[in-house]
Amino acid sequence: MKSLNKTLGNAKSKAAALLGDRDKTVRLLDASRHLLSRGVDPLDTKGLSGRVLALIRMVRCWVNREYKEVPWQTLVLVTAGLIYLVTPLDGIPDLLPLIGFSDDIAVLSAVIVSVSRDLEKFLEWEKSSMAQADVVEPEPEEPA
Repeated sequence: MKSLNKTLGNAKSKAAALLGDRDKTVRLLDASRHLLSRGVDPLDTKGLSGRVLALIRMVRCWVNREYKEVPWQTLVLVTAGLIYLVTPLDGIPDLLPLIGFSDDIAVLSAVIVSVSRDLEKFLEWEKSSMAQADVVEPEPEEPA
């Protein structure tokens, strides 16, 4: 457990620095999404994978300056969890069949619990943004 805390602490330090570099952050988001999205409905936010995909969308919207209501600590924690996810040699190496991802699941579950209020706010914003995008305004008619 001590090495798990140390590894996550290192991930938090890396996360704060990484968030300052848009390209590196986007690469992390893409790698995380790729690991999780196989066979998962990205809009199903009930399961763990769906919740993590929602976190990825939240950070991506922040990076793209579409959604700005995310506290810095939430961004750092989520990004640290994603770094932990994509790092194959973390607390329990992912190379070990079945148990290799158990620490990733524990870390991501803890992140989700810690940022649940901010995630729910984002999901509400995302839902309202989608609803607004579905409203198509008629084009003005040209004078005859």
